[in-house]
Amino acid sequence: MSSFELPLFPLNVVLFPGMQLPLHIFEPRYRAMIARCLEGDSSFGVALLVEGEEGQPDTIPAMVGCTAQIIESLPFPDGRINLMTVGQRRFQILSMREQDDYLIGVCQWLDDQAPPLPEADSPEEAFRLMRTSIRSRAARVRHALKGYLASLARNAHIALSDLDSMDVPHDPYRLSMWVASLLTLSNEQKQELLEMTSTPARLEIEHVFLRRGEIVQRAYERRVRESAFLSSTAEGEPDADDGPFSQFISPN
Repeated sequence: MSSFELPLFPLNVVLFPGMQLPLHIFEPRYRAMIARCLEGDSSFGVALLVEGEEGQPDTIPAMVGCTAQIIESLPFPDGRINLMTVGQRRFQILSMREQDDYLIGVCQWLDDQAPPLPEADSPEEAFRLMRTSIRSRAARVRHALKGYLASLARNAHIALSDLDSMDVPHDPYRLSMWVASLLTLSNEQKQELLEMTSTPARLEIEHVFLRRGEIVQRAYERRVRESAFLSSTAEGEPDADDGPFSQFISPN
């Protein structure tokens, strides 16, 4: 597999393909990097910061990241830039060097691998069974996503349009990345999802996360109802730090 060079932006965020990421660029080194990107193909690499702090030298990124495509830029007179970017494709860092105080990575693309074909009477039948299995897992994730979002919307007292009217991908790979970007998990957990190279395995894990998330939301909903029933002096409103967005799941 051929390698290529990519300017790197270590951040405290995990970027997934298809995920939008707004950025405010103010450091001189990254202003120079973005200016060069805009003169070229308008893309750079975003990788989770694993050592060091944002904006400080000697930062070390995770070895797997995602390219960010600049889709909109707004420069300011003082040189700062507001960007809207979208994740495109995952990459793996093979080595790094510094250029003008920012990192350049020698990278190669990281793509999901096709799952092993099941036993069947013919290669065509095996491929059909494999594709059916992946689509079935994707359908389970979409169903779990609908349940979780519905319970979250009830607790947050917001209207939720039907899932079919939302821009939820149908392709299993794109769906797995879309859900991964939606889940409220630690950066370490998100990074594990980003680094996985099996769409069925990623969907399976996300299904568990979503089901657990729905359980958390339903438990919160019941607690609010019980509090409202038992309280004679208050409306039973939960504390501000104990609302439906206070936690998503406990994966352990």
